[in-house]
Amino acid sequence: MQSVKSVSPRTMALVLALLLAMGTPAMARELRLSHQFGETDARHRAARVLAAELRKHRPDLTLSLHPNSSLGVQPEQQLDALIEGKVDLAILPMGYAAAKYPELAIASMPAIPASAENAALLRGSEFEDLLQAFCDERGFRILAWWWFDGGTASRKRRVSSPGSIKGLAARSGGGEAFHTVLAAAGARIARMSADKMNESMQGDALEVYQGSYEALVNYKLYEVAQYATIGGYSAYVTLVPILISKKTWDDLGPEAQAELSRAADASTIFMEQTQREAEEMTASRFSASKAQVEPLGFEDYAAWAELAKNTAWQDYRKVSPKAAELMNAMLRSFINARRSDGTPGEPPPK
Repeated sequence: MQSVKSVSPRTMALVLALLLAMGTPAMARELRLSHQFGETDARHRAARVLAAELRKHRPDLTLSLHPNSSLGVQPEQQLDALIEGKVDLAILPMGYAAAKYPELAIASMPAIPASAENAALLRGSEFEDLLQAFCDERGFRILAWWWFDGGTASRKRRVSSPGSIKGLAARSGGGEAFHTVLAAAGARIARMSADKMNESMQGDALEVYQGSYEALVNYKLYEVAQYATIGGYSAYVTLVPILISKKTWDDLGPEAQAELSRAADASTIFMEQTQREAEEMTASRFSASKAQVEPLGFEDYAAWAELAKNTAWQDYRKVSPKAAELMNAMLRSFINARRSDGTPGEPPPK
């Protein structure tokens, strides 16, 4: 029997080369995704699509999902956890991120985009590139661009144009920029926790709620509202993306980054479908409760956009030169997208 010592270096090199050519299993890596939502929420279901697509094409890279803040990272802590690399990914309403970086409020701005479908015109645009670069410089990236539509539920009368909300007690789920616009329209801003909204609308403490379709249903406002503005254009559209830590992203390498991005695109397609279903389901739920349901028409939307331009948009531009640059880039991106596909100047309805 030939001893190991008698094997020539050349023979040993050939054996090692053969072993390398046969391949060895890649080291499996787990990425953890944290979020605050329940397992039945559309955002969690879309994250499951992301995980499944990644598993299908990159089995050595797994994505574990942690809903209901089960990692012990509260919503307002998630951005710092991402930047520090303590969490790999998170589904994060941009309002939390804007608390740290006010420029990110551009992702939750009243009356722009005109609908979640309209937001699709921003894909691959100057605006997306500029916002992504801003995030990159601060230690995180936007992996999946999930836009959410919304509407209003009201008790006393239908809310359509800005004038229709005058004198009513109103609350928005979109944050202070939306409250600025509602107040400019003459509404009285109502301050209360979300779990008190149904009870408050039964009395006079809350007469109008503006929020996502999921929120209108989850808070069971169809039980107390007499009117709902759902569909058509929207003065309430917000971005709730999947963010990934820049440390995690850079460590993955180009091939894994490409597979993760492809999986994120699949999750975005799924999310867009859930929003169409959410609109239909919300309208059906309010109609079944005998509420009067109507879409928001272009003229009413345009009135809200004009009011937002002179209030919330103007306030946002003053945050910093970068904020003004982001706002201008968003507007230019919409204009350029419409020019390229031949659509008219006004944003297309859903």
